[in-house]
Formats: sequence, structure tokens, C-alpha cells
Amino acid sequence: MTIAAPRPTEGPADRARPAVAWTSIQAGLWVGNAGGEFAGMIERNSTGEYFITDNRAHPLGTCQTLDEAKARHQRQFQSAPAQSQAKI
Repeated sequence: MTIAAPRPTEGPADRARPAVAWTSIQAGLWVGNAGGEFAGMIERNSTGEYFITDNRAHPLGTCQTLDEAKARHQRQFQSAPAQSQAKI
């Protein structure tokens, strides 16, 4: 007879967050969606930089290109605690 230990229950912190999908809602403004929830925004400012905010409108910095801004947001989004995500 084999005794098997019960498998640990998977919690929210154990699951990887979904990738952020970006939608341009007007010229120079993108809104992020991850698993049906608001994930943040990227806005191109008057100097041409891309200003990034998280799902609670906290600034995450600026980047020179949209691709860099998306990648930076995704890195910070994936590393943030799951309870910090806001449902809107």
C-alpha cells in the first residue's frame, strides 16, 4: 500500500497572472486588460515619452517606446502581489 501526501492547495499567489492585452482607446492612450480586469494605462506625453501607470493609477515610470512601456508594465504587473489588483 502506498501512502500519498495530499497535494497542497493552489492559492492565488501560486498562479501566474495573465498577460496584459492593450487597447488603444484614443490617439496616444492605451488601456491594459488582464483576465477581464483593468491592469493599467500607458499615455504618450507631449515630449513623446510613454508614461505608465498600474491598475491603481500609481506611476510606474516612462519609456522611450510603446514596446518598452508594455514590457516594463508587464514585468512590474507580474511581480506585484495579487491582492493589489483592482476590479473595475
